[in-house]
Amino acid sequence: MSKCNCKYAKWFPHNWLCLRGLYILSLVLFYLTLAFMIYLIIAICTHPAITGADLRDALFYYISRCLIIAGVLLTVAKVLKTLRAI
Repeated sequence: MSKCNCKYAKWFPHNWLCLRGLYILSLVLFYLTLAFMIYLIIAICTHPAITGADLRDALFYYISRCLIIAGVLLTVAKVLKTLRAI
């Protein structure tokens, strides 16, 4: 936590996480997104009612969404790591 003049300011929510904490949080969310993507692949591929073109469309739609979110989270993590190094 940051050092403040007020003895109660360290308990305000904006002081709970520093750049390192936000970096770790974004990395954890990145890995959770990847784990969720693997779960989606398994759930979609094993569903008996989805076959053929519907399977391909569902995989493309949901996997592309997860990859976009994972890419944004990894970008945020790398930016925070760079800012911390400065």
